[in-house]
Formats: sequence, C-alpha cells, structure tokens
Amino acid sequence: MDIMHHIQGVVLLDGENGKRLFAKYYKEPFEGNLEKQLAFETKLYGKTHNGGAIGAPKDGGDITLVDSHTVVFRLDPEVYMYVIGSLSENEIMISSVLVCLDDTLRQLLGRNSIDKRDLLENFDLLVLVVDEMIDDGIILQNSSEEVFQLVRSHAAEGNDAVDKLKKVIKKAQQAA
Repeated sequence: MDIMHHIQGVVLLDGENGKRLFAKYYKEPFEGNLEKQLAFETKLYGKTHNGGAIGAPKDGGDITLVDSHTVVFRLDPEVYMYVIGSLSENEIMISSVLVCLDDTLRQLLGRNSIDKRDLLENFDLLVLVVDEMIDDGIILQNSSEEVFQLVRSHAAEGNDAVDKLKKVIKKAQQAA
C-alpha cells in the first residue's frame, strides 16, 4: 500500500476561452500525450465554465469528476485552476494542493485575484511553485507559507545570477 499522496496533473486555463496557460501532467494516460491532454482540458473547461462559481471559496474550491478523474478547481475571472487526481486519491489532499498553489501565487504576485497577464509575466515563479509542491506526481509540500519562502529564495538567487551576468556582459562590451 502506497502511503504517499499523488496527483495526476496541474492545469491552468484561460477563463475566457479555455486555452492552456500552464499544464503539467505526471501520470498516465496524459503524460507525454498532447492530444489526450488537450481533449481533457477541453472537457474540463466545458464542464466547469458555466457550472462552477467564479471566485470559489478559499476553503478548497469546487470538485467534480471528469473521465474517471477527481478534479478540484477554482475559477478566477481570468484564470481557471485545476488539480487532477485519481478516483482513489483523497480529495482533501488534492484540495490542499489547489489551495497551496492559489495562495502562494497570490502572495508572490501581490494580488487578491490572479491576473492572466501577471501570471504569464511571472511564468518562472509559477513553474517554481509547482516544482516545490510536487515531484513526479508526489505531493511534497502543501503549506503555502513554506512554498512561498522556498520560491522567493530561488527567485532571489536567480536575480543575483542575472545581475552578475549583466555585469559581465557590460564589462565585455566596454572592453571591446
């Protein structure tokens, strides 16, 4: 018996047209199969677009079943967030991943709602958040405070490296 909690994917869709903004799949049948992913995302959007409440409550979001998968979701006007798990996975754990993702992104972006433009401009932070929370489908972290601290420290390290690179380029240009 496996005691680790797993998810099958994290998907963020455009709230206006259902197009993919971000998707990371970890398990079959989606992993590595773009056609199945896009078809599933179309079903997700179709099922939740009119049926879910925009700005779902902070205590976990809504839940639905799509193609024998448990899906917990939260709908902002511009960005729809989905965390996908198997039917046998604990819905509370899936929901905790969604809450952590949503809360961490709101903290990092400094907003009460997640704006599509801000999200795309800070795509690197989104990727870091998901990577800090989940590894190969295994839920590693579901505390938004801890994920926020980890991502903030990684982002600071990345900014230091960019600053150093800019200085090196500037010195090379001056020397030339």
